[in-house]
Amino acid sequence: MSKKRYTYRLKLIYTGITAWEIIFWTLYLLVTNAFGLFGKTSADQLGYVHPSALYLLILLIPIVGIFVYNVHQNNRFANTTTERVAQSYLRPVSTMSAFLKFFFFRNTIVFLILAISQPVFGTKKVKGTSESLELVIALDISNSMNTRDISDDYSRLDISKRAIIQLINNLHGEKIGIALFANNSFVHLPITSDYGAAKLFITDIETDMITSQGTNIGAALNISSKMFSKQKTTKGIILITDGEDHEGSLTKVIEEIKEKNLQLSILGIGTTKGGLIPENPNRPNLGYKTDARGKMVVSKLNEAFIQKLANQTGGTATVSSSEFPDLSALLTEINQMKRTKIDTLDFDIKQQRYQLPLFLGILCWIAFLLWSRNYVGMLDKWIKK
Repeated sequence: MSKKRYTYRLKLIYTGITAWEIIFWTLYLLVTNAFGLFGKTSADQLGYVHPSALYLLILLIPIVGIFVYNVHQNNRFANTTTERVAQSYLRPVSTMSAFLKFFFFRNTIVFLILAISQPVFGTKKVKGTSESLELVIALDISNSMNTRDISDDYSRLDISKRAIIQLINNLHGEKIGIALFANNSFVHLPITSDYGAAKLFITDIETDMITSQGTNIGAALNISSKMFSKQKTTKGIILITDGEDHEGSLTKVIEEIKEKNLQLSILGIGTTKGGLIPENPNRPNLGYKTDARGKMVVSKLNEAFIQKLANQTGGTATVSSSEFPDLSALLTEINQMKRTKIDTLDFDIKQQRYQLPLFLGILCWIAFLLWSRNYVGMLDKWIKK
């Protein structure tokens, strides 16, 4: 009995491997070119969502190497042993069957890698809605905000600025604007989505930016309500103040807030015990402000006013007497604000093409199982006939 039954035809296997690699990649280039690999516009070009996954194709090298090593080892053993030993320890082999097992296994790996890379080509229309939220931060910069009743090192204004930056760091796509007020008010930063610019504007804020001192919350709310765009978006005002209001009635501006459906959130900064107002905010040891009778003025957080204003406008109020205000309630309020859906829009998105290589990979895996002795083996038996 010839030993040829127990050895593979290596020349045929090498030829088959080389020929298939050339055929496969030639076909792949022709097909991808037909799909626009070298298209003139980005919409016409074939691309990959995860192009780095294509590096996994290097796995072909060890796959081919292991297959060639195994057939070599089989042939070496068969050629160096006696025919009787070969009959006892070896099984008859089929070069075509072995090659086809390798062929389908190799193709399974390649097609799965191509599917993982998620090829995209062309575009398709999808409908979607855009949601948005605009926020205006109205910051009190009256002299009372220079009070250091929360900390000996930081004024109410310093803590408020820190809170605003912390707030911005937790926003996700909302547009923001900043209004400053004392007895008068003005727009410090128009509505923008540039958070970096907003932080720069915040660090420069000082109480001397408004010469007319006092606290006119009505003016602050009025100018804040006019800063919003005309887009159909949810709009909210975040008022940061110590709650001192020297201008009386807010009835008109409250009605305006309700008419415009603006959502008001108030952050009160300070302590009910209060503190003295320094003449020079940078050097509080130089003296404190006094009233007409020469008595030092004590500024206290007006928590009752803050809560009352929130109730009148249907908004929320949070009070903090910490150097690092807890903004969790305020952030929750922002997240719960109803995001108004802007008009339904049509978007062009890249068309996914992973389905074809995935389908081919599954087919090749099924074929590999059918050709394997460890599984069904029916095609292996059929090809030997």
